[in-house]
Parts: sequence; structure tokens; C-alpha cells
Amino acid sequence: MGKITRRLAIGFAGIVGVGAAAYGGSLFACRFVPRKHPDFFALLDTVPGDAAARRIGRALVAAGRAPADFDRLAALVSQRPLIRTALSTNCPTTRKRLVQDQCGADFAEGRMVSVDGWILSETEANLCAAAWLAESETV
Repeated sequence: MGKITRRLAIGFAGIVGVGAAAYGGSLFACRFVPRKHPDFFALLDTVPGDAAARRIGRALVAAGRAPADFDRLAALVSQRPLIRTALSTNCPTTRKRLVQDQCGADFAEGRMVSVDGWILSETEANLCAAAWLAESETV
């Protein structure tokens, strides 16, 4: 290996400096871009998109244990404190963690439902119902 020359060191420092300035500039510019605040549909990303979740949602609505109106169901679920926090965040990972924490809190407080042999938290069951309603409205 050869020696590191002054020209090579200055060139490397220049490239690193330009990269840092570009990255910092992009972070500064992004502060002025309006962010889309998630709505209730963003919470539906936390619900598994499989047949079991759809069956649970359909059964809950059919049994009259969840509102058949999507807006009323969204208002019902949005009353939970951690769900309100989840709706105000833009980070999908944080939103998912908050929804999971709310489901855990439901279990701890005894808010559970039995649907088709499944024992679910009220929040989880209502989100399954919301996912089924949202899917059935688009079909």
C-alpha cells in the first residue's frame, strides 16, 4: 500500500463534506413539506389481511357486536387513549406498537370478546370488523 497523499485526503474530505451538506439540506427542505396525517384507515394496516381476520370481522358485525357503519365503528375505536395517540403519529412502526399496546390494555382490563372460538381484545375485534367493512365497501 502506498502513502496517503495530501491530495487524496483533501479529495476524500471534500466528498464527505459535499455528501453531508446534501443530506443536511434535504433534511432542512423536508421540514417544509406538508405531511399527511394518518386517518383511521392507517390503523387497518395493523390488521392481518387474511381470511380469518375477515371472517372475524364479518361475524362480529353479523352478530350485532360491532356497528355495521364504518364511521360509527371508527368513532368507537378512536375513543381508546392509545388509539388516539396512534392516529396522531406518522410513523407506521410506532402506530403498530400503540395499537398492540391498546390490545394488551384491553386484555388487562377484561375487555375481551369471543368470536368464532377466538378470544380477542375489543380493539382487535373492532379493527377486524373495520377492515372487513372497508373491504366490503370497496368491492
